[in-house]
Amino acid sequence: MKNLTKRELMAYVGDISQVLGVSEFVYSSGKSKGIRAYRVNNGRGLDFTVLVDKCLNIPYLSFKGYNIGFVSKVGLCAPEFYQEDGVRGYLRNFEAGFLTTCGLTYMGSPCVEPDGRKLGLHGPISNTPAENASADVVWDGDVANIIIKGKVKEACLFDEHLVLSRVMSVNSLENTMTINDKVENLGFKKQPLMLLYHFNFGYPMLDNCTRVYTNFDKIIARDSHSEKGINNCDVFCKPVVGYQEEVFFRMMSDKGRKDAIVVIHNEELNLGVIFEFDATALPILNHWKNPAAGDYGLGIEPGTSHVGGRERARKEGLLMYIEPGETKNYSISIKFSDDESEIKKYINLVINS
Repeated sequence: MKNLTKRELMAYVGDISQVLGVSEFVYSSGKSKGIRAYRVNNGRGLDFTVLVDKCLNIPYLSFKGYNIGFVSKVGLCAPEFYQEDGVRGYLRNFEAGFLTTCGLTYMGSPCVEPDGRKLGLHGPISNTPAENASADVVWDGDVANIIIKGKVKEACLFDEHLVLSRVMSVNSLENTMTINDKVENLGFKKQPLMLLYHFNFGYPMLDNCTRVYTNFDKIIARDSHSEKGINNCDVFCKPVVGYQEEVFFRMMSDKGRKDAIVVIHNEELNLGVIFEFDATALPILNHWKNPAAGDYGLGIEPGTSHVGGRERARKEGLLMYIEPGETKNYSISIKFSDDESEIKKYINLVINS
């Protein structure tokens, strides 16, 4: 699309939805029946879906016609099918998509708390509908900003009362998505705070030409199996039948460093996805590598902790907390690019950092 002023663009179209915008719809069949959603098109090649009824997660995202995310074999599942039953209950409702939000008071592997409470995989927030959700095109001069808002609550009688307020935005000039989250403890007890942004990549963005670059310079394998693949964690291969997933925890050696950068680059397609965020707010980059046939996916997952679960995070001194009345803010910028020089600029930033 040409760089036109608002009035010049309106001279070409009857309604702005002809070239960009956001529309609301409801899925009507199968396990996705009843899910409210938004469809976003920024007019520059970025096209994605946001699920109002699943924490404003993003199941489908494409850039200039290329699929970017990983959609698991379970497909899109409404929140009423969610079962907090160890691992399998969650995975039966886990479409993955480009973004699944995990948390808020626990995420990662299931565990049992000292008081006997059983915590399931990745917490309930990803299967919680948003309240007061809205989507609109807001003009700032000649720039059209597509803005999606909503609040998602994790609350339990006699226990936690946390609210996640999310604002997502893209505009008509560049292919950059911003996610600004605010987590507030509305209760009167100090609570564990575990928040994970489970970004996922799939074919064709993900194939044997795809490589991961990041300035998270310290890496630890989750387990002994993953340790065997630690030297090849940044490269991908073709699908392998029976491949067992590998998980790595990446951190900054300099705990005070804020400027986190992650680049996912498919050299053959000349596509790059660039993440930038505050590494002091999200200090662990969880890296999921799974080139298994039929489950071919890569997870790049900034989090307040690793995905070893709340019990392990507590034992390792990594568990964060949020005080009564306290608010914590998180912001992630995601740039989608097919500009070779721009992609190389970010890769060089990582290599030379």
